[in-house]
Amino acid sequence: MVAEGDITAGREQGMTPNEKIEAYLRAEAAREERVIDPRLKFLETRAQEFYWTLTRLLGFSRLHDGQWRTPSSEDAEKLCETLSGDIPKPPAQGRLLIDMTATHRYAHQTGVQRVVREIARNCVEAGLGLPFYIEDGRLYGHYRHANLPKDIQIESGDRIFLLDSGWGFWREYPPLIAAAHEAGAEVIGALYDLIPLNHPAAVERANGEAFAPWFEHVLLNCDAIACISHAVADEFVDWLRAHDRTPPAQMRLGWFPLGADFRAPTALAPSRQAQALVADQTPFFLSVGTIEPRKAYPVALAAFEKLWAEGCDARYVIVGRPGWKTGVLQKNIRRHAEYGRRLFWFADAGDADLRLLYGHAQALVFPSFVEGFGMPLVEAAHYGVATIASDIPVFREIGGDNVRYFSLLDSDDLARAVWETLAAPVRPAPPETIGWRAAATTVAQMIMNAAYQVDAAQLRKRL
Repeated sequence: MVAEGDITAGREQGMTPNEKIEAYLRAEAAREERVIDPRLKFLETRAQEFYWTLTRLLGFSRLHDGQWRTPSSEDAEKLCETLSGDIPKPPAQGRLLIDMTATHRYAHQTGVQRVVREIARNCVEAGLGLPFYIEDGRLYGHYRHANLPKDIQIESGDRIFLLDSGWGFWREYPPLIAAAHEAGAEVIGALYDLIPLNHPAAVERANGEAFAPWFEHVLLNCDAIACISHAVADEFVDWLRAHDRTPPAQMRLGWFPLGADFRAPTALAPSRQAQALVADQTPFFLSVGTIEPRKAYPVALAAFEKLWAEGCDARYVIVGRPGWKTGVLQKNIRRHAEYGRRLFWFADAGDADLRLLYGHAQALVFPSFVEGFGMPLVEAAHYGVATIASDIPVFREIGGDNVRYFSLLDSDDLARAVWETLAAPVRPAPPETIGWRAAATTVAQMIMNAAYQVDAAQLRKRL
């Protein structure tokens, strides 16, 4: 069962959305802390402090201060990708240079890196951009092809798009920005969300500590910002206003949609667990996303516990990898009385599993209290699956009138929405989706044509 008090913050009257979120995060943090022996917590804290002090003295503070590993020259070359076919040559002048350093260096499969890979590859294949990575302060092409340069020199008229998640090694970017401006090039930053600044308790400590200086010393020194949604652009303006910050005089602000291509079905078959689940004709509701604080899984779980207590047999299925600051929640899911009967967690589902589950779900349940975009909304729409989602601005922007919304962090209202969906099981027709090529073209043209939705004068006026 969900511990008492975990989701009541979402139902408090008179609270602003941000106050509800902060109350919810405090309640969840308290639940995590309550199960830890205070003596063990004290010893863990002292050991961590000793580790930080020792590594700083030895010059290895990068192990814990967000300065992630930089590969050797040999490793960096091995990580380049070779392209075949007809790849256009970059233009002689006015190039779009796309940063994908983090994606090049690390084998992570985050949502950001999925965006980076898709935008970068589609841009280079269409002749719209030249993806690069940074090594020792120099730029190198990530893709290998006879028509693509290996070494890249910044030239006047270039636009440098910082598309990747560079906050883990943010100190490498201020020299790049300075060199670009000295050469007569522009720098455009990509902004996925402001969660580490607005809700630091929801993110991993290392990421949060690295994001803040990247935001301050890199993003706020760019000539323009490209956000992944209008909602994120609004949050950026709100942050500047709340902190009485004035961006560079030339800064412009825009946003672009993410793609939703769905590749051909994989040759791999779905797991036996997924096949057995869909073979049962009992309706099930699906949530997709890492088990982390902002996904608000305790709210959804509390809603289904209420439904089960009322005699509803609908099942709740979670697809997502184990994340941070949710150790107690993860244990409670696995130890739940309904686990394996009406509650299921696919912690390592593959594409075949996810495709099968989307295709048979009664509806997607998306209880997050904050997102930069919300890819499951688009994925569910592609499969013609109804969606129940938190009533937050970005979901309204992406989902429009095709989504059934429930009050932020309110498990009772979510339970109501589930009952309504069961009573009216209409599956919407799959809409037309924006592919990654179209998304790449949109952002590339916005940058190269300086076609930002908010120009410099408008941005300063809004502040």
